[in-house]
Amino acid sequence: MQAILRDDEPWAEAGHVVAVQQFDLTPAPRPAVPARWVDADEETYPASGATRLTLGDGEFDLATGRLVRLGSLEVDGPRLELWRAPTDNDRSDSSGSYELADPRLTFGKGVPGPSSEARWRGAGLDRLTHRVRSVKVGSGSLTVVVRTSAAQSFDSVDTTYCWTEGADGDLDLRVDIVPSAGWAITWPRVGIRFDLPASVTNAEWFGTGPFESYPDSRRAALVGRFSSLVDDLGAVYSMPQETGHRSDLRELELGTFDGEDGIVIQARPDTAGRRPGFTASRHTPQELDRAAHPHELPASEAVHLYIDAAQHGLGSRACGLDVLPEHQLWPSARTLELTIRSR
Repeated sequence: MQAILRDDEPWAEAGHVVAVQQFDLTPAPRPAVPARWVDADEETYPASGATRLTLGDGEFDLATGRLVRLGSLEVDGPRLELWRAPTDNDRSDSSGSYELADPRLTFGKGVPGPSSEARWRGAGLDRLTHRVRSVKVGSGSLTVVVRTSAAQSFDSVDTTYCWTEGADGDLDLRVDIVPSAGWAITWPRVGIRFDLPASVTNAEWFGTGPFESYPDSRRAALVGRFSSLVDDLGAVYSMPQETGHRSDLRELELGTFDGEDGIVIQARPDTAGRRPGFTASRHTPQELDRAAHPHELPASEAVHLYIDAAQHGLGSRACGLDVLPEHQLWPSARTLELTIRSR
């Protein structure tokens, strides 16, 4: 729905869009189907000496459970990611913290407290370790369980990746992310990462755009079909930081310039109706975090794709208020449901 000027005005010409509102007419999501744990009768383990498994167009490393090839495209992933390169707002403690005190109970002031970055880094979210707990092969399926732990912490996250072979080489992936009890801080993000070849240059997606959007800037974006060069998805800041997230993803295609290779991902909402978002960048959050200026970033050797179940809001704490409670990302179980195929 659009409100458009009918006649010329001193400040804008006829046809100028004054306001826009979109309504999602997608039917309510069906109850989730539990992750497909293989039955004891059909459960098998990698044969002695076997190092690879082929499902549809995908090839998997049985030591790590990761996808290593999709069609002719080299891939490495998925793996859980909780870190993002801190923004200026994440780094600032110039105003009261809304994580430590509800602004509705403190006259909008919050309470003095460390920055989100300091809390996240102190909890070891910038230094995650991943340990494969099990790799189980079934008939047309692969189930991988990985425990991810934060440095210098007892906190962890168990992630179950359940791959099933679909039609025409498609791969259905369900990711169940379950944090341990005891997490006492927000997360910067919760999602999975795939590493793709540096030859991937083009992005097309059905979701919000054309520019970035986060939980507390979502209303500035519209749902539609958009395209961009991967290099243009993010902003270049004088101090490298998080950038380029697109919300409410339905479909994403990343491909090489010649169109020969690529990956297509279809995303479905979870049972609460929440859709994932994506970020594609030539640098990881860790690389962005370590660089004080753009020229200090290392040469890019890959495109890093993040499919996020959720992101923490941006706020404006560098010059204003912290992230409002409704846009904060507190640890909780999350699910991603994707269909992945080669281009």
